[in-house]
Amino acid sequence: MYHIMKKILKMSLFLTFLAFWGVGNPAVAANAHRIVIDPAHGGADGGVKITEKINEKDLTLAIARVLYAELSREANIKVLLTRNEDKEVSAEKRREIINDHKPDFLISIHVNRGFAKNASGFELYYPGFGRDEKGGRKALQDLKPEKVKHINEAVRMAQLIQRNLDSIFPRQGRGLREADMPVFEGLSAPALVIEIGFASNPDERKKLLSEKTQVEIAQALSKSVKSFYR
Repeated sequence: MYHIMKKILKMSLFLTFLAFWGVGNPAVAANAHRIVIDPAHGGADGGVKITEKINEKDLTLAIARVLYAELSREANIKVLLTRNEDKEVSAEKRREIINDHKPDFLISIHVNRGFAKNASGFELYYPGFGRDEKGGRKALQDLKPEKVKHINEAVRMAQLIQRNLDSIFPRQGRGLREADMPVFEGLSAPALVIEIGFASNPDERKKLLSEKTQVEIAQALSKSVKSFYR
């Protein structure tokens, strides 16, 4: 996996300029759709351990960078990464970055881990309906129209992603679930957290460590976003 880590380091300086200034495509339209890609973890926060030398933070960044490059070619899409190198970014800082750029969609990339070695596939999570004063789940009619719109858009994007990831993880989609996650707090945008594969599953761990598979995952996500805004 040394070649993967070497590529990440070589691209770091270049992508620092691109990712934070949004100039991946000089022909980006003024009214382009703003997409924020959030590679989970980073720095001292390694996330799930994949091998002795590779952690979740490395795979999420590798996939996010390819996804960034794919989407940056589109004139109607402007892309931002919450981190573009191996550094720790707190949940508060991520939310600040996301809210400052007022995205049309947030995609947060993670790698899963289960207690059993046979757990497999990918999972999708969206910020849910929220809780009422009694701690119960809010009813649809109690939500603001903007919130309902964001949920509908998250579901529609999730359906596209499920369809496109199925070629990589055949019949292993574990569905779309509602969840409260730190990155979702205070967010006013449609969003999805994607848990891509299980590091605890030997077959999926091998697949996730493949640079070819990482590119295929990024391309599947890119295809989904492009279809969503077509």
